[in-house]
Amino acid sequence: MINMKEMKSHSIIQFLFGILLIIFYQAILPKLYFSFFQDILKGNNIFLTNGIYIGYYLIIVILLILIFHKTLKEEWIKFWNNKKLCIKEGFSAWLKGILLMIISNIIVLSITGSLAANESQNREILTELPIYAITIMCLIGPFIEEMIFRKSFRSAFQNKYLYVFMTSFIFASLHVLNSFDPFTWETLLTNWKQLFFLIPYSSLAIFFALSYWKTNSIFTSTIAHCFHNTITVAIILLSGFIGMP
Repeated sequence: MINMKEMKSHSIIQFLFGILLIIFYQAILPKLYFSFFQDILKGNNIFLTNGIYIGYYLIIVILLILIFHKTLKEEWIKFWNNKKLCIKEGFSAWLKGILLMIISNIIVLSITGSLAANESQNREILTELPIYAITIMCLIGPFIEEMIFRKSFRSAFQNKYLYVFMTSFIFASLHVLNSFDPFTWETLLTNWKQLFFLIPYSSLAIFFALSYWKTNSIFTSTIAHCFHNTITVAIILLSGFIGMP
């Protein structure tokens, strides 16, 4: 029988594993991978550039499947056997999350007077590398983020609310802090108002985490995440097409 001390040790190990996975995904692997393609990326071949960037994310997908293959298979079976319930739960989570996100975005925009830097970067990428951006934002990216920011931490927490809070905070923090380029105390102090966007990013993350906890299938939150990103990309492309700012 597993005692409390063993449970705590397991939780700490799983939490540290999740943090290390984020560091590998955000810092280590990109430097290793893109160092091989520096000369090609300096060129103007848009198709090769799109392919290189998509290749990076496909490598991450393969690594995540290899790491979590056993539980991933179990969660896929749960999802497939209860797909109507899981899709309903995912869509319900998205509706609640998007409502809270819209309200918090309106409040934050009134304070900052500008869009989230992360969103501005996504718009630029959609313009410069559309094939890569649409593929990653709508399909591959949501799966990777759900795996790294939610699944990798799932067994580290026994308390639902602590799990939801911690994973949502980590998810939102990485999305906001990634927009500080370079990330220094100077850029942080200069753009401190961007930290308010932790609230809208956390809003959606909270309900995605709750949907995963409730259904015990990462595919529930992944589908909701894919749906959200697809809607967002469609709105950005449409607004650009009709000339909206």
